[in-house]
Amino acid sequence: MPSLHEWDPRRGRQGRVWRRLVKELCPPGSLCERPVCLYPELERVILFGLRHNHPHGPSLDHIVRLEDGGHPTAPWNLRPAHFGCNAGWRRGVPTPPRPRSRAVPPPDLS
Repeated sequence: MPSLHEWDPRRGRQGRVWRRLVKELCPPGSLCERPVCLYPELERVILFGLRHNHPHGPSLDHIVRLEDGGHPTAPWNLRPAHFGCNAGWRRGVPTPPRPRSRAVPPPDLS
Protein backbone atom coordinates (compact mmCIF):
# COMPACT_ATOMS: atom_id res chain seq x y z
CA MET A 1 0.00 0.00 0.00
CA PRO A 2 1.45 3.40 -0.95
CA SER A 3 2.17 5.93 1.76
CA LEU A 4 0.05 9.06 2.16
CA HIS A 5 2.61 11.08 0.18
CA GLU A 6 2.63 8.86 -2.90
CA TRP A 7 0.20 8.93 -5.78
CA ASP A 8 -1.96 5.83 -6.02
CA PRO A 9 -2.96 5.22 -9.66
CA ARG A 10 -6.06 3.34 -8.50
CA ARG A 11 -7.38 6.51 -6.80
CA GLY A 12 -6.81 8.67 -9.87
CA ARG A 13 -6.93 12.41 -9.32
CA GLN A 14 -9.35 12.44 -6.43
CA GLY A 15 -7.39 11.22 -3.43
CA ARG A 16 -5.72 12.96 -0.53
CA VAL A 17 -2.45 13.53 -2.41
CA TRP A 18 -4.23 15.16 -5.36
CA ARG A 19 -6.27 17.46 -3.09
CA ARG A 20 -3.07 18.50 -1.31
CA LEU A 21 -1.43 19.30 -4.66
CA VAL A 22 -4.42 21.39 -5.76
CA LYS A 23 -4.26 23.33 -2.49
CA GLU A 24 -0.50 23.93 -2.84
CA LEU A 25 -0.24 24.70 -6.56
CA CYS A 26 -3.56 26.50 -7.04
CA PRO A 27 -3.92 28.91 -4.09
CA PRO A 28 -6.63 31.61 -3.94
CA GLY A 29 -5.88 34.34 -6.46
CA SER A 30 -4.58 31.89 -9.09
CA LEU A 31 -5.27 32.41 -12.76
CA CYS A 32 -6.20 29.73 -15.29
CA GLU A 33 -3.00 28.93 -17.19
CA ARG A 34 -4.54 26.85 -19.95
CA PRO A 35 -3.70 28.30 -23.37
CA VAL A 36 -7.40 28.64 -24.22
CA CYS A 37 -9.54 29.46 -21.17
CA LEU A 38 -13.21 28.59 -21.66
CA TYR A 39 -14.36 31.37 -19.31
CA PRO A 40 -13.13 34.72 -20.70
CA GLU A 41 -15.79 36.58 -18.70
CA LEU A 42 -13.87 35.65 -15.52
CA GLU A 43 -10.63 37.10 -16.92
CA ARG A 44 -8.90 33.78 -16.11
CA VAL A 45 -9.51 34.18 -12.33
CA ILE A 46 -10.20 30.85 -10.58
CA LEU A 47 -13.02 31.12 -8.03
CA PHE A 48 -12.83 29.48 -4.61
CA GLY A 49 -15.48 28.50 -2.06
CA LEU A 50 -17.70 26.85 -4.67
CA ARG A 51 -19.19 23.36 -4.58
CA HIS A 52 -16.95 20.41 -5.40
CA ASN A 53 -16.17 20.16 -9.15
CA HIS A 54 -17.78 23.50 -10.01
CA PRO A 55 -16.67 24.55 -13.54
CA HIS A 56 -15.20 27.84 -12.24
CA GLY A 57 -13.44 26.15 -9.30
CA PRO A 58 -9.78 25.11 -8.94
CA SER A 59 -8.13 22.19 -10.66
CA LEU A 60 -4.70 21.25 -11.99
CA ASP A 61 -3.87 20.65 -15.63
CA HIS A 62 -1.03 18.41 -16.79
CA ILE A 63 1.38 20.23 -19.12
CA VAL A 64 2.73 16.98 -20.57
CA ARG A 65 -0.21 14.60 -20.90
CA LEU A 66 -0.03 11.33 -18.99
CA GLU A 67 -0.47 9.43 -22.27
CA ASP A 68 2.67 11.18 -23.58
CA GLY A 69 4.77 10.21 -20.56
CA GLY A 70 4.08 13.14 -18.24
CA HIS A 71 4.40 12.53 -14.51
CA PRO A 72 1.01 12.53 -12.72
CA THR A 73 2.02 14.51 -9.62
CA ALA A 74 5.32 16.28 -10.39
CA PRO A 75 4.90 20.02 -9.70
CA TRP A 76 6.79 20.90 -12.91
CA ASN A 77 4.08 19.08 -14.89
CA LEU A 78 1.08 20.78 -13.24
CA ARG A 79 -0.47 24.22 -13.75
CA PRO A 80 -3.57 25.87 -12.26
CA ALA A 81 -6.76 25.73 -14.33
CA HIS A 82 -10.52 26.08 -13.97
CA PHE A 83 -12.12 22.69 -13.36
CA GLY A 84 -14.37 23.29 -16.38
CA CYS A 85 -11.43 24.21 -18.64
CA ASN A 86 -9.54 21.14 -17.55
CA ALA A 87 -12.51 18.77 -17.84
CA GLY A 88 -13.76 20.28 -21.10
CA TRP A 89 -10.58 20.22 -23.16
CA ARG A 90 -11.98 17.39 -25.30
CA ARG A 91 -15.14 19.29 -26.21
CA GLY A 92 -15.69 19.27 -29.92
CA VAL A 93 -13.93 15.93 -30.38
CA PRO A 94 -16.50 13.49 -31.76
CA THR A 95 -17.20 10.60 -29.46
CA PRO A 96 -17.06 7.14 -31.03
CA PRO A 97 -20.42 5.39 -31.40
CA ARG A 98 -21.29 3.08 -28.54
CA PRO A 99 -21.48 -0.61 -29.42
CA ARG A 100 -24.89 -2.20 -29.33
CA SER A 101 -25.55 -4.48 -26.42
CA ARG A 102 -26.79 -7.24 -28.75
CA ALA A 103 -25.48 -8.38 -32.09
CA VAL A 104 -28.84 -10.07 -32.83
CA PRO A 105 -31.21 -7.89 -34.89
CA PRO A 106 -34.67 -7.30 -33.39
CA PRO A 107 -37.37 -9.75 -34.53
CA ASP A 108 -39.53 -8.80 -37.51
CA LEU A 109 -43.02 -8.15 -36.13
CA SER A 110 -44.82 -7.72 -39.46
